[in-house]
Amino acid sequence: MAVPIAVASSVLAVVLVIVLAREIRLRRALESLLRRLLAYWRTREERTHRDTAHPVDADDRRLHK
Repeated sequence: MAVPIAVASSVLAVVLVIVLAREIRLRRALESLLRRLLAYWRTREERTHRDTAHPVDADDRRLHK
């Protein structure tokens, strides 16, 4: 009776380790993807702001004095 319980416990432990390892790999992959997406979004935002920035022309300078 003790042998089937020991085998079942061992199999359960192995399955839990495999599931945990897969979950950790998935979490790391998702973190990496999120990091890349945020980096892309930030650089795109910076490029957009830089490209749309217009130099102050003479009329604007007179208004701000």
